[in-house]
Amino acid sequence: MSGLVTSILDLILGRACAGCDEPGALLCSDCARALEPRIRRRLDVDMGDVMDGLRIPVVCAMDYRGPARQVLYRYKDHRIRQLSQVLGPPLAASIGYAADITGAPLHRTLLTPMPTRKSSLRRRGFDATAQLAKQAHKLCRAAGVQPLLKDVRSAGMNKTAGAWEREQRTIDAFRILHDHDLPSAPVIVIDDVVTTGATVKEAVGTLVLAGVQVIAVATVAGTP
Repeated sequence: MSGLVTSILDLILGRACAGCDEPGALLCSDCARALEPRIRRRLDVDMGDVMDGLRIPVVCAMDYRGPARQVLYRYKDHRIRQLSQVLGPPLAASIGYAADITGAPLHRTLLTPMPTRKSSLRRRGFDATAQLAKQAHKLCRAAGVQPLLKDVRSAGMNKTAGAWEREQRTIDAFRILHDHDLPSAPVIVIDDVVTTGATVKEAVGTLVLAGVQVIAVATVAGTP
């Protein structure tokens, strides 16, 4: 336990790289290069069961492996909030690309973070996705950040769950936060990592059925 605490302190104080544990900086030059955005359209979420012909592009800035995976893990599970400054630029690039491919004016587009489960909020002490959205908003020209959803699931999901199991566990996972405060502006949903797309599909479906104009999902990383 004392070794774990020392490792976390090294990261917080910038004595070791969050991506590879190399002594000397919060992020070494090699890991910084590995986190440079390489934007791609990870997948399109088919929302045809909600609205005929609707497909929502999901964009990621990098592959979820190597330093990117390690930094995200340290950010969320080691609760090192300073790493949002490292992850904000690739997320901002992902947001910009999502706006470009959809033709939406970014300065009129709102960002809405995927909601965090209450159990995760208690464990981490902060909303990791909301903080990433706010950090990315500082770097891009989006109109603002507005939370629109709440996560009503009670138990955690095994990270090794397959696509079918993830889809089943996300059914009815979200509720609208404030029915009276829904925006008329286009919305980009923000998340940290996309894997199968099941979770964002349920979130987007909840928003679309409520009348929200969701144009894309922007993430930091996606599984290869």
